[in-house]
Amino acid sequence: MSQDQSRPPVTGLDVLISGGSMGGLFTGIALARSGHSPTIYERSAGALKSRGGGIVAQQNIRRFLSDHDIVAPEAITTRSHERRFLTESGDVGRAVSETMVFTSWDALYRQLRDAFPDEQYRTGATVTTVSPETATATIANETERTADLIVAAEGGQSTTRAQLYPDVEPAFASYVAWRGVVDEADLSAACVEAFDGTFTFYQGIDQLILAYFIPGADGETAPGSRRLNWVWYDTLDGRDRGAVFTDASGTERRFSVSPGRLRDPVRQRQRERAATLPPVFETLVGDTPDLFVQAIHDLTVPSMVTDRVCLLGDGAFVARPHTAAGTAKAAGDATALADALENHGSVTDALAAWDQTRTAYGTSLVARGKEMGDVRLNLS
Repeated sequence: MSQDQSRPPVTGLDVLISGGSMGGLFTGIALARSGHSPTIYERSAGALKSRGGGIVAQQNIRRFLSDHDIVAPEAITTRSHERRFLTESGDVGRAVSETMVFTSWDALYRQLRDAFPDEQYRTGATVTTVSPETATATIANETERTADLIVAAEGGQSTTRAQLYPDVEPAFASYVAWRGVVDEADLSAACVEAFDGTFTFYQGIDQLILAYFIPGADGETAPGSRRLNWVWYDTLDGRDRGAVFTDASGTERRFSVSPGRLRDPVRQRQRERAATLPPVFETLVGDTPDLFVQAIHDLTVPSMVTDRVCLLGDGAFVARPHTAAGTAKAAGDATALADALENHGSVTDALAAWDQTRTAYGTSLVARGKEMGDVRLNLS
C-alpha cells in the first residue's frame, strides 16, 4: 500500500500490549522499530515456559529475525530436505525433495524476549478489562492505564476477545493432537537415522503423525544435541473427552493437558494405540517421557479492531496446526500493523486498512486449516 503523502505517517504512539508471548513480542519489537512506545503486560510472574515444542520457521519469521537484527535465523533453526511418507510397515512409501525450516518455541521466544527491553515488559500484570473507545485497560490490581492503542495478543483463550465478542467461542474440531519432544541423545541410532534430515509422516485410519528435528533445550542445532518433535493427530475413538482432558490433579482442562500432567491410564491407553503406527513411530511415542495432548479448535472473529483495541494472532483467529502458520500469522499481524501505521496519516485509517487485510487473511487461513484437517483425518 502506498503511503498517504498528504499527511505524515502515524508515529510516537503509546501502545499497551496485553500478552507477552510470541504475538506480543513480535508486536512490541515491530512497533518500537517504527518509532512507537510499546509496553507489554504479561500475566505470568516470570519467564514463559515452552507450550508447544516445534515450530515451522516460515519465511516471514526468519525475515523478521533478520530485519530486526535479533539473531541470524540459521543459528536457531534446523532443516529437513525431504518430505517422507511411511507405510504402516515402516517402509518409505513416497518421498519428495523439499526443504523445510524448523525451530522450537523456547528458542524463538528467548530471542524475541532478549530483544525487547525489560523496563517495558511488565510481568505478573493481567489486563482484565478494556474500554475500546478510550483505549483504557484495567490491570488486575485495579490500576487503570490509558494509551493511544491497545493490542490484545493474549492467545486462543483471550479474555479481551471474550469481552468484545462474548458470543464467539472456539469450536472443537472432534480430534486432538498428542505431542512430544525427545532429546536426540536419548534416541536409538536407528531412530535418529530414520528421521534425520526428513519431515516424516504416516497417515493411517483417522490419524496422522509427523516428526522433525528441532533445536535442543538451549537452542543447540548440531547433530547429537537436537530434539525430535512429533505431533500425532488422532480422533478420540469413542473415548470420553472429559476423561482424557482431566489432568493428574483431577482438574478437567478445556484445551490441553501439559507435559507431565497426563493421568497414567490416559498415557498408557495412547501408548497402546501407538501399536497401529509404523514401528519407528511406535518406538518414538513409547520413548517420550512426557507426552501431552491438545484439543484442536477453530476460531474466527468478525473483526480484529474495535475502536482503539486490536486483537492479534491466536486472540483473533485459531487455525488448525496443519497450516503450520500460527506463529507466522502472529509475526505477519505485527509487521502489517507497524506498516499500516507508517503508511497512513491517521490511526483510524491505519487500523481500518490493517483490519481489512488481516481479517481476510485470518478467515481464509482458518478455512484452509479445516479443509486440510478434515481431508487428512477423513472427517469430511
